[in-house]
Order: sequence, then C-alpha cells, then structure tokens
Amino acid sequence: MPNVAKRIRNRPIPEDKEIMDTLAKADKIQNRYFRLRVKCLIALAKKFGKRRSEIDSLKLADLEVKEGYLHITFTIRKKHKVGLFQYIKHLKRLEKKYRFEYTNKPLPQLEKEWKEWQDKEGFRIKEEKRTKKVDVNDKYAKLILEYVAYLKGINPEGVYLFPSGKAVFQHYVIDNSRPLSGRHLLRLIKPLNKKLWLHLFREMRGAEVARESNNNIIGVYSVKEALDLEKETTAWNYIHRYGVQEVKPEYA
Repeated sequence: MPNVAKRIRNRPIPEDKEIMDTLAKADKIQNRYFRLRVKCLIALAKKFGKRRSEIDSLKLADLEVKEGYLHITFTIRKKHKVGLFQYIKHLKRLEKKYRFEYTNKPLPQLEKEWKEWQDKEGFRIKEEKRTKKVDVNDKYAKLILEYVAYLKGINPEGVYLFPSGKAVFQHYVIDNSRPLSGRHLLRLIKPLNKKLWLHLFREMRGAEVARESNNNIIGVYSVKEALDLEKETTAWNYIHRYGVQEVKPEYA
C-alpha cells in the first residue's frame, strides 16, 4: 500500500456511489484521451481489484472480446524469498570468488543478514498469467472498451494499454516504448478523489467476494481466486473483515 495520510489510511472501503461520483468528475475532463483513460483505469481497478503492477503492465493484446465477453489476461508477479540454505550456498560462492570468509559467523548473525538479503536481492520473481472475463454489457466493461477503441484509433501502433507520454507544445505525445508507472496511474485518480488509491479498489473487490461467499473454506477459495492471492491466510483475512455469517433460524 502506498504512503497515505494518517487521516484517510483507515478509511472505509469505497461504496458504489463514491465510485460513480468519481467517474462523474472524470466526465468533466475536456481532453477526450485523458477522460477516457482515467475512466478505464477506474473501471479496471473496480471490476478486478488488481495490483498497480498488474494494471500498468497490461498490453492491448491482453484484452480480447469473444462470445460476448471481455477477456483480460493479467500478468501476476509473485516474489519468492530464498531460504537460509540457499543463502549459505550464495555465501560459499562469494567465498570461492573473493577468497574471504563470509560464513564464519554465529548463526543468529547469519539469520539476521539472510533476512536483510531477502528484502534486497534474495528472492525470485515468478510470473503467471491469469485471465478474467466480464460481460461486454457490464457498465465498467463498456468504459474499458470505449477507451481501447479510442486508443487504437489515435495510436494504431500502440502496445501498452496505458502508454507513457509527455506534453510537447501543449500537445500530449504518446510514447509507445514503455507504459505509465504504477505511481503515475495513482496520480491520474488523485485529482478526482483525494481519498482514493488503487489498493482501496482491491480491498473493495475482496470485500464484495467475501460478502457474496459463504463464511467457510469455499469463500476463502473464492477470495483467493478473485484477487489471485498466493496464500489462503490472506484470503481468510478478507473473510474475517467482510464476510457475513448466517445464523441458523429457529421458528416457533
């Protein structure tokens, strides 16, 4: 979660009305490209609850309409930290290369340095593809498709869904070599609603699935799949926060 002011850090998750009010403010943006772009961004975040990195890396080729559905393939990047045994093997290679003792240390010190190393470089990134689909008549799907159609019309050689760009003599020039960063995507939303950031949409999506699901292991699986979580414990947290347990009725 990005750094946010303390006064809004623990705010409630957005309700549908707040999202619609934010979209209404977006409608007042005069530049059509900017207007459609931010509405598409909000629609994606609201409908799928994806992480910033999973949104900013989307390519136009990842979106496809078939059989009445909009299919979107997200790239999920999961960080897998390297274990202590692998860390010691890493140190052994350094010893061989530099002829210096790296492992001749007390175990508590090695464990401390291993955990610090995990955060800096001791991890591997594993990529997975996950495809979601939504009816093309969904109100948020329509916003996504409207932007895609316009983008392809003004930028037929485009690669990314949210390409980078810059202002040149009061004109915005698209740069197809790279996408907008996740931080830049956040800055698109802030002028419309200072109390919104992308992780809140993810929290909102998790809450929706938790409330729709039963307060049991099936509900946990539903949240895990919806948000593409790696651990069931994270999904359990959504169930605990937002799930509603039905109490068995007793009739007279």
